[in-house]
Amino acid sequence: MNNTAANNTAANNNPDIIVQKVDKDDVRNIIKEEKMLAPDVSETELSFTAVGEGIAPLNTVSSAQALALAKRAAITDAYRQLASKLYGVKVNGKDTVKDAMLRSSTITAQVNGLIKNASVIDESFNQGLYRVNVELKIDADKWKELFAY
Repeated sequence: MNNTAANNTAANNNPDIIVQKVDKDDVRNIIKEEKMLAPDVSETELSFTAVGEGIAPLNTVSSAQALALAKRAAITDAYRQLASKLYGVKVNGKDTVKDAMLRSSTITAQVNGLIKNASVIDESFNQGLYRVNVELKIDADKWKELFAY
């Protein structure tokens, strides 16, 4: 049985199920009408920014090493911030209940994404905190193709 026939059979068995095929143009039109994350048509390039922060570890052998490690941490944090803006954050939660009482609660957050060609546009170091502003520019049409869903 092909996929279309299976979808039609499922729809016939349950009247609450509606099967509809949607193409990319339909999705783009819906995004424009609903004013979702889609950019204006006049824009040809989009810009996403993020701020990353990092602190120097206490066990460094020199102030130069501390500065370099704080900068690396700040840039990594900025990339993570960009990835969470573009791809979203996966959140998992687990609660353990025993005798109607909460024993433990664990929440984890995970970000997965590929960030390429982001630029550091500003950086500062003050009292052990390194702060980096990162910008990612992407073509609006490419953004729609990759992320506007």
